[in-house]
Amino acid sequence: MKARQACLFACLQALLFSACQEDSVVAPALSATCEARPSSGAAPLTVAFLLTVAGAEGPVTVAISYGDGQSGTNPDATHTYAGAGSYTASMTVTTSTQSARCSAAVAVSASPTTFPGGNQPPNAVFKTTPTAVGSTITGQAPLTVAFNMCASSDPEGDELYFLMDFDGDEKYDFGGITGFHCRADRVYALGTWKPVICLYDRGPNRQALHEDVCQGYTVVATP
Repeated sequence: MKARQACLFACLQALLFSACQEDSVVAPALSATCEARPSSGAAPLTVAFLLTVAGAEGPVTVAISYGDGQSGTNPDATHTYAGAGSYTASMTVTTSTQSARCSAAVAVSASPTTFPGGNQPPNAVFKTTPTAVGSTITGQAPLTVAFNMCASSDPEGDELYFLMDFDGDEKYDFGGITGFHCRADRVYALGTWKPVICLYDRGPNRQALHEDVCQGYTVVATP
């Protein structure tokens, strides 16, 4: 009887030892962090993005959306933001079995401009309804977009003149001075459009005192 108990105890010890020797492998979670360098500045602003990836199993691919309608796949490439605005660059990192996403905010101000005599450029404030995410406006077609620059101002109180190219064809569809002409609506049919909204300040003889300050958008009207 004692011999049988000793045998059973020895077998149990062997089983436990064998189970402890088995390695339990748990796949790490994929993580990604993004950083914009610099994260703010005057247009045109060239930005480098620092992407840090941890926990990747196998080759990594990267899909980049810069937030201004442009995209890429090389996280080491710089990107230049041409117009003033608030942008959110996002990077999606994938392996054959994993996926992670990160984002970085970039604030681009209007280009500083000097003028003989000390005249200052206008302060341009661009707003849209629906609100643009970065520079992209998305909604179901027919999509009505309201462009509003009425919060814009000029340090010297110069007259502001507004120009709106609703289709991105480099032909202005609407324009006028401070007041009613600082806002306009446009209805977009199904498709993708590239409107550009601009303003500049004018002197007593209606001459332009500074270069146009413009903001480009990407309007995506979905089915």
